[in-house]
Amino acid sequence: MNSNLKLSRKGDAVFASRNGSPPVEVKLLFARPISARDGQISILDRENKEELAWLNSLDKLDPASQRIARQALDTRYPVSRITSVEHSFVNHGHRYLKVMTNRGFRYFNLKEPGKNVTWLSDDKLVIRDSMGNRFEIESISSLDPESRKNLNLVL
Repeated sequence: MNSNLKLSRKGDAVFASRNGSPPVEVKLLFARPISARDGQISILDRENKEELAWLNSLDKLDPASQRIARQALDTRYPVSRITSVEHSFVNHGHRYLKVMTNRGFRYFNLKEPGKNVTWLSDDKLVIRDSMGNRFEIESISSLDPESRKNLNLVL
């Protein structure tokens, strides 16, 4: 555990202190926000001028700092998790999906699956819609048969 680095929160701002030094406001950034969401985290000063710390894993932080880091990263990199694909169709090369997510129903356009679908494993993927929003499917095999059929139509 990296006990010399502590994170705290005041309002929406995150602060870091090391070895009891005064806390400074920081930003947490993933080096690889799609394919490595559990590690490779840079902690930068508020102006993005200096990297104050690099974490290969949040597990190196104490539990309270881990919670603060996860909240800050989830706010910076929101990803909706698709639980079902209700409807999909292709029209003139544009792919449209109506999905249920952990944040409710979403309807979006998927352009160029080769560029905007990232396979994290044989069963897990991230879709980026035409507006830049990201949607994750934890496990294609765990989707119901109709959802898998609708997904395959647009991929």
